[in-house]
Amino acid sequence: MRELELTLKSDNFSLIWISLHAREKELLARIEEYGENSDQGADALSDLAYLRLYQKSLRAKAESIFNKNVFNTSDETYA
Repeated sequence: MRELELTLKSDNFSLIWISLHAREKELLARIEEYGENSDQGADALSDLAYLRLYQKSLRAKAESIFNKNVFNTSDETYA
């Protein structure tokens, strides 16, 4: 498996975090529109599971590196 390593500053992290939440909303809308049992809904559900795992990992890394006052990882902010 190939791997890409990125260096992010706190402001870049915030932009990526907001973008991940926007993608999550799009996937949830697709699941709601097509249903979980359709091909489109099942694909979106799979992508959503992977996205949420990635968000969890990214949040843990960011919170261990950056000052917590620099960015906000609250899910409520982007709902």
